[in-house]
Amino acid sequence: MCGRFTQTKNRKEALEALGGIELPPLFHSRHNIAPMQKVAIVRSCTPDRTDECVWGFENPRSAAPVINARSETLTERPMFAPLIAAHRCLIPADGFYEWKNRQPYYFQLPQRQLFAFAGLWHNDHCIIITRAADATMRGIHHRMPVILPSKEWGIWIEGFHSFGEPPKLTTRPVSRRVNKVANDDPACLAPADEQIDLSLFPEDG
Repeated sequence: MCGRFTQTKNRKEALEALGGIELPPLFHSRHNIAPMQKVAIVRSCTPDRTDECVWGFENPRSAAPVINARSETLTERPMFAPLIAAHRCLIPADGFYEWKNRQPYYFQLPQRQLFAFAGLWHNDHCIIITRAADATMRGIHHRMPVILPSKEWGIWIEGFHSFGEPPKLTTRPVSRRVNKVANDDPACLAPADEQIDLSLFPEDG
């Protein structure tokens, strides 16, 4: 799954990575973006600019919002199926967090490039699409976000398709400071006090 992410690039770096598309000022140097906060998205109907959306759909069964959608069942779920045709979006990011035994781990591309999560939007709210975890992620969680490198952004925006293999990611344990939503600063990415060998964790089946 994906429950927190980052967009730590400055304005110049983000502009270059997004091909000249401007991110709102709120989305530079973000180190702990959480559900029900505003996020920047590129909508399928406005592919040349970014908009702001709240991350999370209202959940009719619970007070907790729906923040992720499984890629394998997108076309089967009544909440998501109607959105595929014209409500696809990209959610710019340069890393995300996942937890194992309350220890947060940070995942990013090897060169720390800006990427995008595949997402869906509706009424100024959005969700992140997830898939089965790859080998890098599997020791921590059995799900991961669908990550699109820049060459695949147009493919997702222009039409629904099956997702290819996930890009290779790097990971490292980081400060538990990120566990508190109010903390949104570079200290969230500080090395963890205790370094943990992920090879010691069994892979989830």
